[in-house]
Amino acid sequence: MTRTILVMIGCTALWQLGAADSKPWMDKSKSPRARAGLLLPQLNLQEKIAMTFATHTSSSSAKVHNQTGIGAVKYMSAFRCNDITDCVTQRNELQASFLNESRLGIPISFINEGLHGGAPGGTIFPEPITTAMTWNKTLVTKIAEVIAMEAHAIGVDTVFAPVVNMMADPRFGRLQEGFGENPTVASTLGAAAVLGLQGTGSPETYLEEGKVCSLAKHYAAYGAAVGGLNGGPADVSNRTLHEVYLRPWAAVGKAGARACMPSHNTVHDIPAHANEWLIDRALRTEFNFGAGIALSDCNDIGAILAFGMAANHSQAAALALKAGVDWDLQCGNTASEWGYGNGYLEQALEEGQVTEADLDAVVARVLQQKFAAGLFDAGPTNPGGTSILDSAAHRQLAREAATQGIVLLKNDKATLPMALSGKTVALFGQLASDEEATVGSYVLSGAKVVKVTDALAQSGATVKYMEVCSATGPAVCNSTAIAAAKTLAAASDVAIFVLGDGQGECGEWGDRDSLDLAGGQLLMLQQLAGVAPKTVVVLLHGRPQTFGPANSALDSVDALFAAWRPGEEGGSAIVDLITGAANPSGKLAQSWPRSVGQVHGGAAPFLQRVRGKWVANGRGCSDADGRCYDAYVNSASTPLFYFGSGLSYTTFEYGAATVTPVMEASAAEAVRIADWQGEPSIVPVLNVTVEIKNSGTVAGTEVVQAYLKDPAGLPFVPYWKRLVAFDRVTLAAGESKTFTLTLGWFDVAMYDGDMTLRIVPGNYTVSVGGASNTDASKASIVL
Repeated sequence: MTRTILVMIGCTALWQLGAADSKPWMDKSKSPRARAGLLLPQLNLQEKIAMTFATHTSSSSAKVHNQTGIGAVKYMSAFRCNDITDCVTQRNELQASFLNESRLGIPISFINEGLHGGAPGGTIFPEPITTAMTWNKTLVTKIAEVIAMEAHAIGVDTVFAPVVNMMADPRFGRLQEGFGENPTVASTLGAAAVLGLQGTGSPETYLEEGKVCSLAKHYAAYGAAVGGLNGGPADVSNRTLHEVYLRPWAAVGKAGARACMPSHNTVHDIPAHANEWLIDRALRTEFNFGAGIALSDCNDIGAILAFGMAANHSQAAALALKAGVDWDLQCGNTASEWGYGNGYLEQALEEGQVTEADLDAVVARVLQQKFAAGLFDAGPTNPGGTSILDSAAHRQLAREAATQGIVLLKNDKATLPMALSGKTVALFGQLASDEEATVGSYVLSGAKVVKVTDALAQSGATVKYMEVCSATGPAVCNSTAIAAAKTLAAASDVAIFVLGDGQGECGEWGDRDSLDLAGGQLLMLQQLAGVAPKTVVVLLHGRPQTFGPANSALDSVDALFAAWRPGEEGGSAIVDLITGAANPSGKLAQSWPRSVGQVHGGAAPFLQRVRGKWVANGRGCSDADGRCYDAYVNSASTPLFYFGSGLSYTTFEYGAATVTPVMEASAAEAVRIADWQGEPSIVPVLNVTVEIKNSGTVAGTEVVQAYLKDPAGLPFVPYWKRLVAFDRVTLAAGESKTFTLTLGWFDVAMYDGDMTLRIVPGNYTVSVGGASNTDASKASIVL
């Protein structure tokens, strides 16, 4: 007997779900893989090819495929609406048309951005570079849970997050999208984000109610682009590729990520979208990605042709299909730029470049994902569910995230905290009123953004604001404006400068060959810093900034905040930190060079191997841990600000550290990456215990960092030291606490001489402290 469930959507469309007795793949008691296996043989060739399409254009373009079905539709490209409930209605109508008009009624997957917000009009959290500075995986999971909740409320099932690229070059404009340059930070926070978006499970299991699929980006080594240029080749050794750039992918794969996006660049001279080893072997097999979906970046299958790897479009399509790319993200309406569309994949099949069995492997993954996401079993999305967007609780979480992620880098003579009520504040800088600079890139707009100007207006201070100089364009500034600003500063109690880079100077295709403040900002700071009794600089930025020759513009700055991209409550968090309503706790998850010339020198990035000749010749061996920095002839060699550093309004003292094994050395040595699934910390190896005291007069939070110095005698050059664990501890004034960090197998393991990830036996030194250059406490252990 055939039964059909019909659900009315408004007055125009019907929602039709076939019954399990006529369509055995509708049996929810079966696994997603089993249901996909039952449905796949029912598809004809054109329907199979259509399952590989993901449109990034209007809904009318998507409707062309309503007879065959389609793989996915980019939500905010398809729908245009003044009210988000209208978008939900349009989404339901498009889904209903495919369910009702296609032969098999295969639902659309609705994909969308989700980097630091889940819906238009929803909460805009700090961009990930800011949340990286929190070093707080619990917070990252909470943020991801809200993003999932808000995305699900508008009918999205897959979001583009997290970004787990290692951002080793600050010239790269997309640095702001990731969790910084360090694989341990990115692995920990990336896995935490996946768990928040999806809950537990994997591509083999059903998604939890109210969750969304995590589509991690950009695979792989995207942040290693030569010259810091978007899409440039990742020219790194095989060992560095695995230990640095692929390590976070192992973490998110083991955490259950259900999708990924290959990157624009080449890896080992092969475009990521044509790299079978990279996608089908390393990611799917070694990193547990399995049946997860690989979605191309915009028209990047077609770009294989531009790389010179293919003679024509059909060959490019064949290379991508055999590499394991499942969805072709077709951006715009120029069909000749697509990868699998415009007849290119069909031609590849006709020419025998790929087989239908190759196509079936891809389509099986697409169908399995749709079943796992619940798309075959769900009714229409309720427009009323959007009432949760940007709720008071969600905004408070965004404010807390910004507060924890802003880093205090300079505070001479305890300038801060500073009461602002009753004071005259001279506020300078175009970015103080710039919404885009506050929230960053890949934003789903619509929420109210609290800018610095807004928050200062509520501080009780008399605020007098001048933009003075442009934050973009040439390094010039009107002398009349400078003179007026100087007069204003002299008559004020404090001058607050809001500087950095706006979206024209940062973001995708916003790569720079200088790290100096853009536009006329540096000239403004050089002319005006120190004129007022106190000078405070707040940076809104997506990359480390520098401050002219020898960074001398900082000499007259009393306090400096790196606020990065603090999100919709950024202005509120900044004023909270200036006034002491909150105590800074952020720490740098990104190296900060003195100039662009230091990039890939000894100072940046932090994670580098021992430079033996520098040690032998005593070249700049100034750090407490013995690290050396060979100097350039015209500048200091050390970083401007060290990785892991950040100030507080209190101070912390560390006692002696002890290291104890959690598992026997022989057992730890025998573990392999295939032996565990889930968060890396579930296979603990060592416990590091240290007493920490808040030796100041106010409560504060310390980010406790553990670094490992590897044993001598390895068959390759070791790192100076590597970050292996971290956590946050909050202490009242005068309070002491015995604190334990657990070092997981994944954090301690390294690739041996045969490129097997394992615990290498030897004598290790563990150091614990509040920054990478302070070994407050050390202990050794033999593994």
